[in-house]
This record gives sequence, structure tokens and C-alpha cells, in this order.
Amino acid sequence: YPDSRPPRSSRTLWAGVVLTLVGVQAIFGGNAVIVKVALNEDTDPVVFSFLRDVGGATVLLAGCAASGQLVRPRVEDIGWFVLMGVLGVYIGQMFLNIALQYITPVNAALVNASQAALTLLLAAALRIEPLGLHTRPGLVKAAGVAAVTAGAIYSVVGSRPAGGDASPSQPAWHRLLLGNALLFVQCISGALFQLTQKHVLSLPAAYPPAAVAGFSYALGGVAVALVVPVCKLDAAAWHMSASAGWCLLYSIVLTSATSYAALAWANKHSSPALVTAFFPLQMVFTALFQLGFLGVAPTAAQVAGGAVIIGGLLAATAGQVMAPARPRARASSF
Repeated sequence: YPDSRPPRSSRTLWAGVVLTLVGVQAIFGGNAVIVKVALNEDTDPVVFSFLRDVGGATVLLAGCAASGQLVRPRVEDIGWFVLMGVLGVYIGQMFLNIALQYITPVNAALVNASQAALTLLLAAALRIEPLGLHTRPGLVKAAGVAAVTAGAIYSVVGSRPAGGDASPSQPAWHRLLLGNALLFVQCISGALFQLTQKHVLSLPAAYPPAAVAGFSYALGGVAVALVVPVCKLDAAAWHMSASAGWCLLYSIVLTSATSYAALAWANKHSSPALVTAFFPLQMVFTALFQLGFLGVAPTAAQVAGGAVIIGGLLAATAGQVMAPARPRARASSF
């Protein structure tokens, strides 16, 4: 097979993308645990999502303004930004927060690993990035994605619901299925978010990654705000303990502002499939944080499934590296 590795001049950029994606997954792994900590202290998930979105948008847009990257969406592009806000913020974050009421952080991280497979399949279905199954890199990448998916499914199906998750009104399996159903919708939304973001980053307006993240966050926060009156929250729902406040600060500064800007940058310089291929690493970091802060060890099925997921991640990444470089295309269409 011909040597299709990136030239030396771009290998530094490639290394930067990889290190960025690993760091983001470490932050995401901690986020699942700190949100669970906040929810354990009776923090309302919708309120937490809304405050995180407002804070994240404020930090991102302020950073853009300070660095001269505050490029406002053009009128003809505003619909794409609204779509990103709904997919990545409204569904992508609020559904996760609600799901964590019913499942463990490790369970959430394992299901989130399926975003790699979903992104690859959706990219192929929308003719954005072909699978290339007739080539060796395509087969390696597909095999890796299949392993990631199988590992995630086994980790969930093979795990018994923790006794602490059961409640008198809802059996443990009911809560487990509800939490994972919410996560599955969130994963589909997350995959579509990455593909939509790649499209926006390829538009002629040449939006800076941080500005794309900031404005999509702001519009997503507006979508969450529209839900708040429907939830009929009382004053007590807005109360937050000191530890939950620290959790919220982590979500705003690191998970929202830092990670989403970093993901947008990595997406611009790579592909949605590669960005989501690193999501399985979140499971490793989440398991460590969950054990350290919540005292909950992963189940045997989660450990076994996690090993399969990591192997699949390595295969998917190898297939991406082996694939011949494609010419930079103009904005894709859906």
C-alpha cells in the first residue's frame, strides 16, 4: 500500500490534534462524574444544563472578543448555528444530565463510545466521508468501529444495575433502560453535531473554531431556556450547594468553554470521524474518576467491554492514518 502518512510539515499539527483529543476526553471523563456528584445533591438537571450553557457561551464569546475572533454568523448561515445548538447543547448536554440520574458515569461513557460508529455511518450515508470498504484502510477502520460498538453494547447489556440506582417507584432495569435510551438519542445527536460543525467550519465565511463553538452554545442555551418554563421549576430547583457550584464551574470553564473550542479546532484540522474515534478514551478516565470520587468500581462486563473498545479505537485511528489524504473540499451539503 502506498505511503500516505502526512508530510513532515504537517506531523506537528497531527500530533497537536491527537493530544488535544486525548485531553478533551480526560475533561469529559471528569465531567460525567462531577455532574453525577451534583445530581446526588438534588441539583436539578435542567437548571444545571441552563446555567452551564449560559456560562459556557459567555466565556467562549468573551474569549473570542478578546482575541479578535468574534465573527458573527451570516444571516444565510444562522440556521446551521441553530441546528448545532439544538444537537450539541440542548440534546447533547441536557439529555446526558437527565440520563445520569438513572445510570453510572462509566455506563454513560461506554454508550458515548458509540458516537464513533454513528459518526462514521452517518458521514457515509450523507456522502460526506465514504467508508471505503474496498480499501485496506477502510476495512481496518470499519472493523475498529464495529469493535467499539460491540464493546459498548456488551458493557451495558452485561452489567447488572447497581442496587443504589433502584427506587420504590421504578425497578432498576426500567431506570437502566430509560437512562441508556436517553443516551442513545444523545449519541445520535452528538454525531450529527460533529458533522454539522465540520460543514460550518468549511463555509466560505471561514468562521474561527472558537466562534463556532461560542455562538452554537449561545443558541443552545436559548433552546434550553425555552424548556425551563415548561418544567414549572420552583425556587427550590435553583438552589445549589457549594460543592455543586464547584461542579458547575468545572462544567463551564473546562467542559464547555475549553473542550468545545478545542473540539472545533480539532474538527477543522481533521474529520468528524477522527474526532469521535477518541470518545472511547472517555471511558478510561471516567472509570478512574468514578472510583476515586464516588467509590464505585466498574463491573467485569464494563472492564471487558472497555478493553474491546480501546482495541477498536486503535484500529479505527490506524485506518484513518492509513487512508490517503483527501483534497480539502468546500463546504459539504447535507
